[in-house]
Order: sequence, then structure tokens, then C-alpha cells
Amino acid sequence: MRRHSVLLDTNLFLLLIVGSCNKKLIGRHKRTGNFIEEDFDLLVSSIDGYERLWVTSHCLSEISNLIKQTNAGQAKELMIYFKEFIAGAAKESHMCKDNIIKNNIVVRIGFADTGILMKSDRVDCVFTMDFGLYTEILKRGNEAVNFNHLRDAEW
Repeated sequence: MRRHSVLLDTNLFLLLIVGSCNKKLIGRHKRTGNFIEEDFDLLVSSIDGYERLWVTSHCLSEISNLIKQTNAGQAKELMIYFKEFIAGAAKESHMCKDNIIKNNIVVRIGFADTGILMKSDRVDCVFTMDFGLYTEILKRGNEAVNFNHLRDAEW
């Protein structure tokens, strides 16, 4: 049974973009060097059961900046792929800055993660590597997967 919606945090969405563009870049890109190709495969298989992939606008901005932290040729290749990928495969959720800053947790977990936390009320599951964000989502009674737990179980 397919589930409706999944939201990825910045690091996992970046892994998805880099790996989807070229798996060989995963270990060579500055911001995905802590991943291996098998992590990409695990992520893809884990989110395969969802019909819709969500990303927040704040994460899109972070991903755009992180993608460029490699050599110029790879950065261009990744940005072109990123642009095409998000145009077709991802739905964007915009969280108004005023709503984010009203939430006092922003001081502790940051702006982008607070947006993800707020969006967690409206998706089936959030995948993250951030333990603080993961526990806050669970405290709200929403579903979250800590990707580190998946990796530990797999390897």
C-alpha cells in the first residue's frame, strides 16, 4: 500500500539530488562525502512507497547553496539536475517566516528545521538525520524516520 506524502530534510534531499544525478558524485561532493552509494539506495528504497515528495522552500534554498560546494563543473551539472528534478518530482511547501518565528523552538532547532517541524503536521512522514528535529516531530505525535537508525539497521 502506497502512502501519500513524505518530506525530506535538507541533507537527505541533497543526497537524493546528488545520487539521482550521478551516484559516483556522492563520495566526492563536499556535502555528501559522509554518505556512501548504499545510503542513496537505502533512501530511495525507503521513500519509494510514497506518492508525493515534499520539500520546504527554506530547504530548497539551503540545498541550492550546498550543491555549489564542489568544483564548478559538478556544481553546474548538479544545479541543472536540481532545477529539473524539483520542477517535476517534488512539491514545495512554503512556510511564512512570521509563523516560523512565532514558534519558540526556532531558537533551538533553527529556521529551516522549524519549517519542517510545522509541515510534519501535514505529511505522512518526515525523513531526517537530525536527532533534535526527529524527537520534536515525535513529540508532536507525527511520524518521523531517523535515517541514521535505518543506516545502523542496514549496515
